[in-house]
Amino acid sequence: EQAMVAFKVSAAALALLLDVALLLPSSKLVGAFSPLTPSSFLPAYPVIKANFCPQLALRKTSLGRVQMEISVGESVEDRLAKAGITIPPTPAPAANYVPYVITGNLVHVSGNIPIEDGAVKYTGKVPSEKSVEDAYNSARLCGLNVIAQVKAACNGDLNKVTRVVKLVGFVNSENDFTDQPKVINGASDVMIEVFGEAGKHARSALGVNTLPFGSTTEVEAIFEVEVESAFGPGFDSKGQPTALQPGMKVEAVDRSFKDIITVATVKEVKGNQVLIGFDGWGDQYDYWCSIDDGDFQPPGTCMRASARLSPPNAYVGYFDWASYLEETSSKAAPPPVFKSSTVFPSYKGDINFELWQRIEAQVIPMPPTPQQQERDENRNNK
Repeated sequence: EQAMVAFKVSAAALALLLDVALLLPSSKLVGAFSPLTPSSFLPAYPVIKANFCPQLALRKTSLGRVQMEISVGESVEDRLAKAGITIPPTPAPAANYVPYVITGNLVHVSGNIPIEDGAVKYTGKVPSEKSVEDAYNSARLCGLNVIAQVKAACNGDLNKVTRVVKLVGFVNSENDFTDQPKVINGASDVMIEVFGEAGKHARSALGVNTLPFGSTTEVEAIFEVEVESAFGPGFDSKGQPTALQPGMKVEAVDRSFKDIITVATVKEVKGNQVLIGFDGWGDQYDYWCSIDDGDFQPPGTCMRASARLSPPNAYVGYFDWASYLEETSSKAAPPPVFKSSTVFPSYKGDINFELWQRIEAQVIPMPPTPQQQERDENRNNK
């Protein structure tokens, strides 16, 4: 019954959205746009909220247009941010094996020891050389390293994990130590903190005489993941990543002057926070922002070879993203990974960007305005 209500509300919202769009001829839509026209956005479309998950919201903007939003509950990034958890870099294999194997919709992660910053943090037997509390923290660190591996297997998108199937934990134990389950709870607890209900799993906790490099604990795991295409988990049907990754190129607003939209790089992703750096600029201009912040957008949103970029100060002209990406051997952040509902809200140009809304990341190329065409003609005649 709940699913049927959701379907009816969704259908009604889509119909309303289409009705509003059809009321405005395409010529008026184009004419209403400013010279700076993001190619990935339509004008914002009215909030009626249905209290179920997924949620659908219809928001009425100041112009009386309808804006449709769908939310699907708390993401892994949200839980990481709330818990203050940072997923570490993936440790390199210590011998002749691979860190994980993907078979069907399962990811088998090899055993991970408590490595932090390239060194083993916890060594020694329990309880003679390490307390149960230290061993618990050791298992927790092993669990975080396991999560780092499954994140790599999912191409950076931990939301593709649908279930933690099983953990196997090993504790470097004295012969008379029998509290291995308390120790391996360190790994189990962090799985539930990160993945919620999907983090509940089957488990084995074993005492062993020794572990690699004298480590206090080791943990291996099996995960069930969502596989959308032949490209594997974390890729859509076109082979595009489904999550932001360090090194991806974006367009972003500088927050020092707020009058420039230019080429930027995703430097780090920590939970729901993203570090943006500007190509060719000093680190002093870098800034952290939320993953759903509108101040960074997909390449081609404004800077396009087929459109004009018009900041308030001057006409800049064209930008060839394809050539730039090829020359720098870099990767563009694809539209589906962006979570923002506004476009460049900090920009001090002549557009109220809050009135723009992404509709399922569809790219809607817009022709230049008559003013832009006239300016181009005058420029070419000089």
